[in-house]
Amino acid sequence: MPDDARSTGALRPRARLLHTIGTELISSERVAVMELVKNAYDADADRVVVRLIGPLREGTGCLQVLDDGHGMTADTVRGTWLEVATPHRARQRRSERRGRRVLGEKGIGRFAAARLADHMLLVSRRAGEDVEVALELDWNDFRDPDKYLDEIRVGWWSRRPQAISTAGHAANIWSAAGEVPSDHGTLIELSQLTSTWTQQDAYDLRRDLSRLVSMRVPGTHQDFAIALVLEEAPAEWGELTGPVTSPAELERAPYKLIATVDSAGIADILVTVAEVEHAVKRDLGAAAPAWFPSGGSIPCGPFSMEVRVWDRDREAMTRQAGTDLTPREFGRLLDDASGVSVYRDGFRVLPFGEPGDDWLGLDKRRINNPSLRVSNNQVVGEVFITHEENPGLRDQTNREGLIEGPAYDALVGAVVDVINELEQRRFAFRRSQTKPDPEKQGTRLFEDLRITDLAAAVRERHGEDSELLALVARRESQIDENISKVKEVLARYTRLATLGRLVDDVIHQGQHAVGLIRNRIRTVDRALTQPSTQERDANLGVAVRSISTQADALATIFRRIAPFGGRRRGRPKELVLEEAIRESLSVLEHRAQKVGATITVEGPGSRVTIDPVEIQDVVVNLVDNALYWVAQAPKERRAVRVTVFKPQEGQVAITVSDTGPGVPEALRDLIFEPYFTTKPEGTGLGLAIVGELLQDYYDGDLALLDSELGGATFRATFRRRA
Repeated sequence: MPDDARSTGALRPRARLLHTIGTELISSERVAVMELVKNAYDADADRVVVRLIGPLREGTGCLQVLDDGHGMTADTVRGTWLEVATPHRARQRRSERRGRRVLGEKGIGRFAAARLADHMLLVSRRAGEDVEVALELDWNDFRDPDKYLDEIRVGWWSRRPQAISTAGHAANIWSAAGEVPSDHGTLIELSQLTSTWTQQDAYDLRRDLSRLVSMRVPGTHQDFAIALVLEEAPAEWGELTGPVTSPAELERAPYKLIATVDSAGIADILVTVAEVEHAVKRDLGAAAPAWFPSGGSIPCGPFSMEVRVWDRDREAMTRQAGTDLTPREFGRLLDDASGVSVYRDGFRVLPFGEPGDDWLGLDKRRINNPSLRVSNNQVVGEVFITHEENPGLRDQTNREGLIEGPAYDALVGAVVDVINELEQRRFAFRRSQTKPDPEKQGTRLFEDLRITDLAAAVRERHGEDSELLALVARRESQIDENISKVKEVLARYTRLATLGRLVDDVIHQGQHAVGLIRNRIRTVDRALTQPSTQERDANLGVAVRSISTQADALATIFRRIAPFGGRRRGRPKELVLEEAIRESLSVLEHRAQKVGATITVEGPGSRVTIDPVEIQDVVVNLVDNALYWVAQAPKERRAVRVTVFKPQEGQVAITVSDTGPGVPEALRDLIFEPYFTTKPEGTGLGLAIVGELLQDYYDGDLALLDSELGGATFRATFRRRA
C-alpha cells in the first residue's frame, strides 16, 4: 500500500467488554442488586422483591429481582435493552406513568447482573399485553477473550404468559413476600452465583436496601416498597426476611435538625433539642468561606437535609434504647445506620453514609473539640439533591461517589456549617443539665486540673502530719507550675494559629512590595547598561529610593507579625494604649478590606505599662472575631469599633463592638466556655485564652455587654499594671 494511502475501519469490541462493565464498574454484589432495584423504580414499579434462594455458595444458588413496573414489549427488548449504553433514559428523563425522575442514564446498569451470576433469565410483560417476552444469556460467553461482541447471539422470544401472571412463576415469588401477584412487570432470575453470600452479606444487603430509598422525600417511599426474601438459607437468617423498612427506634433522636439551603446559600434551619425548637436563618456565604465564591450562587446548588444525633455515653444509650432494645442492641442499630447519606431524586448515592465513610470529616473535627463536636457514629443524616438543581454534583463512573470539584467542596462545607448549628444547641442543652460551680466561672479551662480543694481538705483533717502536708504542698506547687507552663505554650500556639489565619493577608501585602522591588531592580539593570547622564542618574536615584521604601514596607510587615511567632511574653513597658492597638490591628488591614469593614480606635490617649504582645493577643483575637461576624451584616453596615477608657483609677478597659448578628440570648452564657464555638471550623479556645490571660496577668476579665452597634460588644478589663 502506498505511504499516502488511507483506509478506514470500525472499532470492534471484544465480548469481554460487557463483563468489564458489569464486574469492574460495579464495585460489589450489594451495589449490583441496588442497580437492579433502581431499574425497577425507573419502570414505575410500586413494589419490588429481592429473593435469595440457597445454597448461597459460588456456582450455586439463585437471586431473583421481581417488580410490578410497566414491563417491556418485544420491541423494547430488541431496540432498548439489547442496546449497550442506549441514550433512551438520557433522552427520556421522566418515567412514563408516574413521572419519576429516572435514575439510570448511561444505559449500563442492567449489566450489574454480570457481577452477580453466570446465567440470567429475564421475563417481562407489558401492562395490558397478552404476551410476555423472555431473554436468556450466559455471562460466561462474554468472558471468552477470543470472542467478539458481535459474535455472541442473545436468545429472546415472545410467548403466552407463563411467568408474569397471577398464577405463574412470578406469583410464587410475590406470595413468598406476602404480596398480591401482578400480571405485569419484570423478573430477572440470576443463577450460578459468582460469589458466596454470608449471613453478614445478607444483613448488609437488607441494611443497604432500607437506606436505598429516602423516607423523607415526597413521591418516593410512599409509592415504592421493597421486600427481601431468603429461602433455603440457614434458619438464623430468617429474621432478615420481610418488608424492608427503616428502624422506628432511629426516629426518636434527642437532637434533630431540618434545613433547606437555597441557591444563594441562605439556610433555613430548625433545630429540635429535648422537644424544644430553635429556628435559625443563616447566610452560609457571609463569612466568605473558601468553598463559596463571593457574590455568586452556592456552587453545589440548593439542597435540603435532615440530621438526627444521639449521645453515646453509657447512661444516654440506656435511656435512648427504650424498653424494646438493650443498650448493646441499640448501639449496633446505630452503628449500622450512622453516617450522613446523600440522596439524589430520592435514591441513595453510594458510598456516602456507608460504615467508615466519614466524607464530612466529623471524626476529625471531634478529635480537636470533643466537648462540642459530634462524631460520625453519633449521626444519622440525609442530604437531598436532584439532577436538575445540582448539575455540578455528578456521579463517578463506577457509581461510587461524586466527582470532586468546587460543587462537591461546597456541599461538604455547607453541610458541616449547618450541622454546626445543631452542635451549638446540643452543647448548650448538655451544659444546662450540669450545675456549674460559680467559683469556676470564667476560669474553667485549667481549674479542674488543680488540687486546691484536696490540699485544703488534707490540711484540715491531717494538720498534724507534717510529712503528708509537705508532700501535698509540693505536689500542689508542681501542678500550679506545670499549669503555668501549659498556659504559656497554649498562648504561643494560639499566636501561631492567629498567624496562620493572617498568612493570606501577609502574603498579599508582601507580594505587592516584592513586585515593586523587582520592577525597580529591572529599571536599575537597564540604567546601568546606559552611559552615565544626569537623567540616568536621577532615574537610578528614584529607583533606589523606591526599593528602600518597599524594603521598609516588608520590614514593617515582618515587625507586625513577629509577636505571633510563638515567642514567650516580653517585658511590660510604658506606652500609649490606643497607639499600640492601632499598630496591632495593622495586621488585619487587608482582612478588613476584603470584608468591606471599617475599624476605628477611640480613646483619650491612655498611658499604661503593659506587654505589647499581650495587647496584641487580646485585641487581634477580639477584632478578628468581630470581622468574621460583621461579614454577615449588609455591606453598608460593616464596622468594628475599638474603644479605650478607664473605669476607675488604676484600671483600663477595651471594648470591641461590631455590627454583626450578635450573640443569641440562648448562647450568651456559653461563649466563654472552653471549646464552645459558633464557627464551623472554630476551636472554641480564643475567648477562653484571652480571658485566662486577662485574669492571670492583670487580675482582669473578659465580658459580653449589651450591644453598642447592633452586634456584639466585648469588654476586656485590665486591673493591674494599668
